[in-house]
Amino acid sequence: MGAKFVTHHSEHQSETYRSPIHGLAVFGIAAVFAASSSQALDMNSPGPGWTETYDRNGLVVFMKDVQADHEIIAVSEVDAPPETVFNVVSDFEHYPDFMPYVEESRVLSRKNDREVITYARVAPPFVSKRDYPLKVRMTRGSTANGGIFKVEWTAYPEAQPEIEGVVRIKLNEGSWVAEPLDGGKRTQLTYRVLTNPGGLIPDFVVSMSNTVAIPELFEAVKKRSVEKNAAQK
Repeated sequence: MGAKFVTHHSEHQSETYRSPIHGLAVFGIAAVFAASSSQALDMNSPGPGWTETYDRNGLVVFMKDVQADHEIIAVSEVDAPPETVFNVVSDFEHYPDFMPYVEESRVLSRKNDREVITYARVAPPFVSKRDYPLKVRMTRGSTANGGIFKVEWTAYPEAQPEIEGVVRIKLNEGSWVAEPLDGGKRTQLTYRVLTNPGGLIPDFVVSMSNTVAIPELFEAVKKRSVEKNAAQK
């Protein structure tokens, strides 16, 4: 629903620092949520070049390096209908209420109910703040498309002036895809992102991408979706 990393100490000179991670670039890292499932999702590799980096608590994550960039596919199931999940991941104005480390999120302009320009700023640990304007396209589920809801985005860095001290992310392409399970009572949720925030970060932060950032992102969306679904009953 993706810049240089600048920390407060010798970031550009340390040899223990290397390429950034997508998870921090997109939504940051938040406190751990309890996983909703103890079963690993049975999912095959998306194709050549992909490496499975996480398979736990019903979430499977694959990663692929694309030259200096990083592409991620993550899949899990959500105990809420696709429309509810779609409403959560497209609720941009309320991202600070539930998305990990999002300090600000708002809609800059709205072309119609399917296309918007958004802006978000995140404050992940260990690195400086990031922000990213996005062009977002939303597709609601229908009989024609099999009831599949989508939120797709590309970076739109020129949509908002850069802020001193905040790193602008200039490559961020991705999507949330919510497909119906169990007759539409539940959802298979797929997250895909291609990004390269630029700069350098510590190796231990890189490793947090798949083991911490993406799982926490999914758990935030799951938790919010289940709560919204319960409130609608």
